[in-house]
Amino acid sequence: MDELLTVEGTLTPLSSKTHITYQFHIDEPSASLVIDFKYSPKVLEDREAARPLIVEAIEKYVEPSVAELQKKQWERFAPLQNLLTLSIDDPSGFRGSAHRHPPEQHHILGEGEASPGFIAGPLPSGIWKITISVHCVVTPTCTYHLTVRKGGDAHELGTV
Repeated sequence: MDELLTVEGTLTPLSSKTHITYQFHIDEPSASLVIDFKYSPKVLEDREAARPLIVEAIEKYVEPSVAELQKKQWERFAPLQNLLTLSIDDPSGFRGSAHRHPPEQHHILGEGEASPGFIAGPLPSGIWKITISVHCVVTPTCTYHLTVRKGGDAHELGTV
């Protein structure tokens, strides 16, 4: 398989609610793309570090009449989790997204089949984009690794 893109990075809570877009080029039409994505850590293990974040969210989003009770029960909302998701665009536009919670993901995008959330179809040559949506980083840092490879038939590559 030809590697089209390999990137990694480190995020902080300031990265929350942002998007990171990478571009890669497919020089000739391909049978499939294989996307491997992982990030860590998934969970904020330090419950005392989670407490002020939970209390702040309660104050911001919960009806004042029940906010005090919710703050006393803040531990019900733990553990907090980081959330990063993927979207893909081909040279013509949107090809789908994988808004999933697992921190390790394997996706296939092929002409005849695609992983759930993605649109199967021809994989034309040109500039493609893959976007990491950083919904929330609650740990001091969160690292990610993303690889996009050109592959063969989707059935040869594993579960679609």
